[in-house]
Amino acid sequence: MRRLPPLVLGILAALVAGCGQSNPELIPQSNADALTATADKIQAACEAEDRSEVRRQIRLAEREIAGLPRATDDQLRANLQAWVDRMEERVLTDCRAEETPTPSAAPTETSTPEATATETATPEETPTEAPTEAPTEAPTEAPTETAAPTEPPVEPTVTQAPAVEEG
Repeated sequence: MRRLPPLVLGILAALVAGCGQSNPELIPQSNADALTATADKIQAACEAEDRSEVRRQIRLAEREIAGLPRATDDQLRANLQAWVDRMEERVLTDCRAEETPTPSAAPTETSTPEATATETATPEETPTEAPTEAPTEAPTEAPTETAAPTEPPVEPTVTQAPAVEEG
């Protein structure tokens, strides 16, 4: 709630200034207390972002203003009604969460890094160790021959099952 508190404070100041027991054109204390309580409820509802409750409390304030004694000064009534009307106009803008700014999608300039010269170390020649002697090859052994089977292979034999008599 950004601008409603001054409006609520305005009614509170009018109520305090308008209260008077000796002047019948001012607001009686009991009516001033009721309007002050309503103004506090409007402010609390607005801070809670409860627009429906704010509107209910504004209607209540209008009924309380309409219920003031006939002897109440007409200009004082008009000021109170103007305060209520102003709050009604501002409900949508003042009784909502504060908006956080959305980052813009504007392009931003980025600098391109410039190439910097980097020294590269020159390779140095390192002496290699003396070459190893070539290995001597061992002679490959000749394959050994496997003995051939001495027995001829056996052919499988077929046995017949005994015949069963039917009877």
